[in-house]
Amino acid sequence: MDMNTTHLMPQMIRAAQIEPATFDSEKRTVEVVFTTGAKVRRYDWWRERYYEEELVVSADAVDLVRMNAGASVLNTHGQYDLGDVIGVVERAWIAGSEGRAIVRLSERPELEGIVRDIQSGVIRHISAGYSTQKIEVLKPEERTDGGTDYLYRSVRWTPHEISFVPVPADAGSGTRSQPSQPSGTPCEFITRAAAQQPPEETMPQANVPGGTQNQAAATEEIRSAAPAQTQQPAAPAAPAAAVVDNSADLIARSAQISELCHRHGLGNLAPELIRSGADVSKAQATVLEALARDDAAAGGHRNAAPRIETVRDQMQVRLAGVEQAIMHRLAANVKLDDNGKQYRGMSLIELGRDFLEAHNVNTRGMDRMTLAGEMLTHRSAGMQGTSDFAHLFANVASKRMRNAYEENPGTYAMWARRAPNAPDFKSMSVVQMSGAPDLMQVNEQGEYTYGTVKDGGTSYGVITYGRIVALTRQAIINDDLRAFDRLATAFGFAARRLENRLVYAQLTGADYSTDNGNLQTGGGSVLSLTTLGNARTAMRKMKGLQAEELNLAPAYLIVPAALEQLAYQLTSSNYVAAKPSDTNEFRAGGRSAVEPIVEPVLDATSATAWYAAASSAAVDTVEYCYLDGAEGPVIESKNGWEVDGVEYKCRLDFAAKAVDHRGLHKGAGA
Repeated sequence: MDMNTTHLMPQMIRAAQIEPATFDSEKRTVEVVFTTGAKVRRYDWWRERYYEEELVVSADAVDLVRMNAGASVLNTHGQYDLGDVIGVVERAWIAGSEGRAIVRLSERPELEGIVRDIQSGVIRHISAGYSTQKIEVLKPEERTDGGTDYLYRSVRWTPHEISFVPVPADAGSGTRSQPSQPSGTPCEFITRAAAQQPPEETMPQANVPGGTQNQAAATEEIRSAAPAQTQQPAAPAAPAAAVVDNSADLIARSAQISELCHRHGLGNLAPELIRSGADVSKAQATVLEALARDDAAAGGHRNAAPRIETVRDQMQVRLAGVEQAIMHRLAANVKLDDNGKQYRGMSLIELGRDFLEAHNVNTRGMDRMTLAGEMLTHRSAGMQGTSDFAHLFANVASKRMRNAYEENPGTYAMWARRAPNAPDFKSMSVVQMSGAPDLMQVNEQGEYTYGTVKDGGTSYGVITYGRIVALTRQAIINDDLRAFDRLATAFGFAARRLENRLVYAQLTGADYSTDNGNLQTGGGSVLSLTTLGNARTAMRKMKGLQAEELNLAPAYLIVPAALEQLAYQLTSSNYVAAKPSDTNEFRAGGRSAVEPIVEPVLDATSATAWYAAASSAAVDTVEYCYLDGAEGPVIESKNGWEVDGVEYKCRLDFAAKAVDHRGLHKGAGA
């Protein structure tokens, strides 16, 4: 192996040091020393020997291009998720015999604890990851520094990243994990004295550190085959050639066994197999047995199970950053991470140009109208439906609409019952709670008797509501995001208003009559303590479908805006009675307290009518539901035909129904 060779070297790591006194809390930066070039003892798995690695620290030896291009600062060398990135290298340089860098830490809220620990010195260990491109090898006898191992001088190497770690890289052990399959970056190994050595010196020597028993035996063969001054010379040519062949076989066998063991994560078996003289077949059997043993200890079938690795596509990451930047423009409270910050301040046209260039679309010479059209129609390879950019706008519109929808809850949700989602658009039959049978006494040795549930025969089905709005090329060119946002949020408000109207239409259209005992009419029905008491009495006397006593009481007083003040006065906890007969039990904290609900939708029907509703947990009143999988409004998009742009459709699948009149009471108020 004493010759110029090239191997694939995996990324290696070294302990580094942080300079806590340089922490700048305003800029969130700190200075680190990522290398001093100190010697570190490691193990050479190709040659089966220990060596000392020395990093040459100079402007010619260290390639700082990646560091100064914004290398990542990671959490314990994590490289498979954006959440592993906790900062970025702002500047790196060589200062004498040290490699130094300024790193800036992320502003993400979830990293505040880590940043504070770094500032206070709780987290103080860092590690640098690097790859080597060229190594000079010195034999122990050629070293002048007193070392007894081979010296590998990295005369060309590249730092890749800096990591904050709980435990620093152990420079004393010098071990590193091997890849499960050959990977890494090409590294050239140069043995300085290779040109001065005669050919026979390239065979294994007995005094090589880490030499195996087979190498010693091969050396003994060479000695016995060489001409001796005290012995008769033998015909030496053929034996010498045989020894060379045996040496080559030894090297090939050692390499195959080492690769086999490390490919299966059993690198600890390689040295013993090589020293024992095992051939490749025996090594394969040993590895297979070890894998089976580990598999059984892990519960079995571990090696046969498929391994799935989830990765994130770069284009998905890019689109997520663009979407975040657009959301930040529309709502300043949306926080930007490092991915989103790179698109902050860019207009829609600028975002589109960057997006298209990333997809290898040459936008040079495109006018703004053509560029906008290309943005709205370009699709990534293999994708169907609308374009990536149009889909991105659909995501933004959906989130803004959902925010508006949730920020404007209708008053109906306070008293009406939400039913389970409807599986489809077919009519659903509703079994009323007031139809449940009474429990009957069962005597000793007696039998249970069957009861029946009487069904009120109520049914209803989900109905679809919707509208369409377009995002035109003109809006993109004009950077008119606000108008698009207003339309999206308007969808959210409109959906909630529609739900509100549908539920209250069921309330006002319920089965009220004097025969049902849930209606007060005439001048004596004006909202007052007296009429509210009459409503409570009527509810108390209500009987179910099987003539069972329900003993209901009003829980909500629902009034139009015209009766708001009176409703609050009747239910206020500040009400103080002048005499016992004036005690108001409908006030907050009273024994039959009711909660006032003011809904201006009712004014369009009547400014004097008021309603009392029992709790939907006690009896059915009005219920509402959504289509399964579409709870609330949903936005869909497609390329426009009638309009020059993309059309966005808002759809709401919703239904409401007054199920049972027994929990509802109406006062006409006139």
